[in-house]
Amino acid sequence: MDFPNFQTLFQIARNEALIRNNSLTRDAIEREGSDANIMIAAAVAAADQVVGQQVLNTAGQFLDSATGDALDKLLFDRYGLTRKIAAAAVGTVTFTTTAAAENTFTIPAGIQLSTVDGVQYETIESEVFSIGSTGPVYVAVRSLLAGADQQARIGTIVNIVSRIPGAPADLQVNNSLATAGAADQESDSEFRARGRSFFTTVQRGTQSAITQAALNVPGVVRANTFELLDVNGAPNYKVSCVIADQFTDTLANYNVVPATYQAQSQVLAQEVFNALQDYRPAGVFVQVQVAQVVLQSIGLSLSFRAGVNLDTVALNARAAITNYINNLAPGESLYLAPMIQALQRVSGLIVDGDEITAQNSTAVMSSDPLIYVKPLQVLRTSLALVRASSVNPSTPIGTYLNPDAYTAGG
Repeated sequence: MDFPNFQTLFQIARNEALIRNNSLTRDAIEREGSDANIMIAAAVAAADQVVGQQVLNTAGQFLDSATGDALDKLLFDRYGLTRKIAAAAVGTVTFTTTAAAENTFTIPAGIQLSTVDGVQYETIESEVFSIGSTGPVYVAVRSLLAGADQQARIGTIVNIVSRIPGAPADLQVNNSLATAGAADQESDSEFRARGRSFFTTVQRGTQSAITQAALNVPGVVRANTFELLDVNGAPNYKVSCVIADQFTDTLANYNVVPATYQAQSQVLAQEVFNALQDYRPAGVFVQVQVAQVVLQSIGLSLSFRAGVNLDTVALNARAAITNYINNLAPGESLYLAPMIQALQRVSGLIVDGDEITAQNSTAVMSSDPLIYVKPLQVLRTSLALVRASSVNPSTPIGTYLNPDAYTAGG
């Protein structure tokens, strides 16, 4: 829809005035500063403001054009969605003393701490510092303010601002791990994207709904959900949800093995886990981890024992490999030997160690990883990415039972 601008409205008003009053001339109306020009321009200016407001109102009715408050109203009225507010950083600090504590004291919730550059945090749980101990005592913390600039790097939360009753003078605080989860308020484009996915995820209990629920948690910028399978390739009442915040890479400590970022990020993972209680199906456990997902394709060249159903055995083999990969921890590379062992447990296969090929493999020797990942990456796959073929072309694996991933022939 095209709305008239000021020039178009002025032309309409001028032509109407000329029609209604034969004594007026076009020059009199268009000459700047004339009485006729001022009167018509004033009316047109008011009309232009009305048109401008109509433009804003119309833009606010459509997902692609609504912005700011109009987008908030649109998505709440239509879908019940609210914009994610800025998220505070969460993490863990350690309290220590140089000499053994002479008495037991409590580090209560609400104790204010700060970083070397003045970012303020507070404890969100109480912990006991025992007599005779020098620590460390681990306490969960959250930044007082929200926003991406509230993130704290390793070793920067070092100041105790509040008084801790009974604490010795040599009590110190530090964070051996970076905090996680800090984020600015959700942008229009991010909020709009969640709105577009509403109808595809409105039925809770589906993979896409669990993924969307994780993305609804402030601080989460990416989420991927994977079903764990039983030996027959059917869902096994377990789901792996891998999330990432804005700082998954930048605040990682790669100087230790395994990298230390994912340890303190369990605070963020717990928040996502709690948010999923209204989305996951009853009886289904959802494991939440913080990492970057690397999807991995696997090829299987299978030999079968006589008399077995090739399609069923191949499906079991694909499920075994899928489950092995989807249970890898963040930072855990992909090795050949455990996958061969998984195949050896599949009844009906003849396993000689040459069954597996991995896309982008860098292995040189059998002891080398097939796929190497960085500490904060995690490998994941699906039945559709694990393809099976028979080494005997005369007995191909059928495609009719599992059309998502089978490859016929050898």
